[in-house]
Amino acid sequence: MTRRAHRLRMVAAVIVLLTAATGAAGTDVAAAAPGGPAVAATPTTVVAAPRTVPCPDVLDGARCGSVLRPWDPTGAVPGTLGVGFVLVPASDTSRPALGTVVAIEGGPGYATTSSAAAYADLFAPLLGRRNLLLVDQRGTGRSSPVDCPELQVLEGAYAPAAARCARSLGPRAHLFGSVLAADDLAAVVTALRVGPVDLYGDSYGTFLAQTFAGRHPGLLRTLTLDAAYPTFGEDAWYDSQGPALRSAMATACRRSPWCAGEGGSALRRFDRLLARVRTHPLRGTAPGADGARHRVVVDAPTLAYVAFNATYVPTTYRELDAAVRAARAGDALPLLRLAAEAQFPGGGVDAVEDYSEGLDAAVTCRDYPQLFDLTARPATRRAQLAASVAAKQRTDPDVYAPFTIDEFLDSGWTYVDWCTGWAAPPAGYRPRPPRPPGGVYAPVPTLVLSGELDTITTPAEGRLVRSQFPRATWVQIPAGLHVTAVGDLDGCASAIVVGFVRTTRTPSTACTKRLAPLRTAPPFWRTRAAAVPAAPGRHSTTDPARLRAASVAVATAGDATARWWQTFESGGLGLRGGTWAADGDEVVTVTLDRYRFSTDVPVSGTVVWDRRRGTVRATLVLTGSGASAGRLTARWDTRRPGAGARVAGTVGGRRVSGTVLAP
Repeated sequence: MTRRAHRLRMVAAVIVLLTAATGAAGTDVAAAAPGGPAVAATPTTVVAAPRTVPCPDVLDGARCGSVLRPWDPTGAVPGTLGVGFVLVPASDTSRPALGTVVAIEGGPGYATTSSAAAYADLFAPLLGRRNLLLVDQRGTGRSSPVDCPELQVLEGAYAPAAARCARSLGPRAHLFGSVLAADDLAAVVTALRVGPVDLYGDSYGTFLAQTFAGRHPGLLRTLTLDAAYPTFGEDAWYDSQGPALRSAMATACRRSPWCAGEGGSALRRFDRLLARVRTHPLRGTAPGADGARHRVVVDAPTLAYVAFNATYVPTTYRELDAAVRAARAGDALPLLRLAAEAQFPGGGVDAVEDYSEGLDAAVTCRDYPQLFDLTARPATRRAQLAASVAAKQRTDPDVYAPFTIDEFLDSGWTYVDWCTGWAAPPAGYRPRPPRPPGGVYAPVPTLVLSGELDTITTPAEGRLVRSQFPRATWVQIPAGLHVTAVGDLDGCASAIVVGFVRTTRTPSTACTKRLAPLRTAPPFWRTRAAAVPAAPGRHSTTDPARLRAASVAVATAGDATARWWQTFESGGLGLRGGTWAADGDEVVTVTLDRYRFSTDVPVSGTVVWDRRRGTVRATLVLTGSGASAGRLTARWDTRRPGAGARVAGTVGGRRVSGTVLAP
C-alpha cells in the first residue's frame, strides 16, 4: 500500500476535563459499570493534555502518547493502564485543521497503530486539512497487549487454552470489552480536544465503532462502518453466513467466462463433491502457504473451512470451482493445495504487539452472543451448548447448507465453544452484547459498506446495521471481499469513504458499476494435451500441441501470481513442481523457476503485475522438450471482464501468436 508522508503540526498544550468515563469535553456524565447499572461519574480533574513525542517509525510526522485510564471505572478492580495513540497532525500548517479522522482496526486483537500506513493511505486525500488519530484498544498494541502464549501459538483445543488465558488475567479477564474500549477512545479524543471526529472502523472495528456511537454520539461528526456486523440484533448462530457463501460461489462462477463456460451449476458440483468427501475424504501431499509440502486430508469440515476462508483473498473463489471439477475428475491436488494453504499459512505468528489472540478471546467472551450462559459454571455451559446445538439440529438443520451443523462447527470457522471455560464473571456482572444506553442510536451521518462476496461480515448483516442507524446509507461493493476500502487499488470503495467524510453525504456510487467481476481460474490441466489451445492469430502456427503449450504457459503465470496473493509470502512451491519468488507490493514481480501448472510444461521467467493499473506482462520460457519448449510473452488486463491474454513467441521452433482467456 502506498505510504504518504505528512508534515508535523505541533499540538498546543490544552487544559481539559477528564472523567472516569468521558462524554463530550467538559461534560459530567455517568460512567457505566461493565455490564452493570450506571453509577455516578467520579469528580472531574483538571490535567494537562497528554505529552506526545515524535514517532517517525510509525508514520512521518507522527507523534505518540498515551492517556491514563482506570482498568475498572467502578474501582472494584484497582489500577490504571496507558491507552496508547498515534496522532498525525494535518500537513497544511497555514490554516486550522478541519477535523480529525479516527480509524479502528479489527480482529478483535489487531493493533490499530500497526496498520498506520494503510489508514494513512486510505485517508491521504483528506490529511492536508485533517488530523489522523489512531488509538490502540485496551489489550492491543501500545495499550497493555494481552499476552497469552498458548493462544498466540495455538497447538491444541482453543477452549482450554482460553480458560488458562483468563486465569492468567485474573480479575481483569472481564475488563477488555468494547464498552470500556469505547470509553477509552472517548477519553483520548477529549484529552486531545479533537472532537467531533470522523470515525472509521473495519471488521471488528465496526463493532467497537458502533459501541462508541451509542455511548458518545456527541463526539462524532460521521461514522463509517466497513465490513459491518451488528452489536445486537442477531444470535450466536450468525445464520446469514451459509446463504452468503452459496450466493458468493454462484456469483463468482456466473460472472467469469472460465467458470460460466463450463455450463451446469457450480453449486451442484460443489454439493456432489461434498457428498463424496463425507464418506471418502481426499488425501494427498500439497504445498502450503509456508513453502513446504504437507500431508492433507479434505473431509467435509475441511472443505467448509476452505470455502468460508475465501472471504479474505480472491484466490480461493478464483480457483474453487476449477479445483472441485479437477477433484471430481480424479485430480485432487488443486483442492488439496487450497486446504494446505489454509491450514499451513505463511508469515509465522504475529507479534503480540501487532495482534493479540488473548484479546480476541477476552472480547468474544464479553461482548458476543453465546449459545450458553456465560455466568454459569463451565460444566453447565458445555451442557447448555450441547442442548443448543441439538435444538438447532431439530429446528433448522440446514442453517449452514450445504454443510451440516456438525460439519460447520467442526470446521474451526466458528467460536461457539471458545468461552466454555472462560473465567466466571464477578457477582452482578452480566456479559452481553453492547447496546446504545438510550436504546437507539443518535442521527449521526453513517455509511455502511459490505463486500458482495463477504461471508464473515455478510451483506445481510450490513443491511441490518443500516436499519439500526437513523441516518445511514448502505453500499454493496461488487466482487468485494472482507473489508473494502483499506488497500483498495480500484479506487472505488476508498473514494466513496473519502467523499462521505469530506461532505457528510454519500457521494456518487457510480464507480461500483465499473468494477470488474472476480475472475475465475482456467481448468487445472494435468497435461498439455488436456488444455484448450490458444486461438491463433494471423501469422501463427495452427498446430494444436504448440497452441496448447501457449495456453498452459499463460495459465502457469496466472497460477503463480495468485500464489503471492493467497499466501502473502515472498516465495513458495509450484502446483506440480518448481518454485516461485515475488518482490514488490503495488507492482509485483513474480519469478518462476521450472514452475509446473501442468506436469509436462515447466515454465520459468517473470510476471510483472501492476495492481493499481491492473496490467500483467509476462516473459515466459518453456523448458520442456519438443512442442513444450519455447519462449513467449503475454499481456492481459486483470480488470476487464472476459479479457483475453495476448501471447506471442515461439514454441517448438514455430511462431505462435494468438489469444486465450486471461487466467
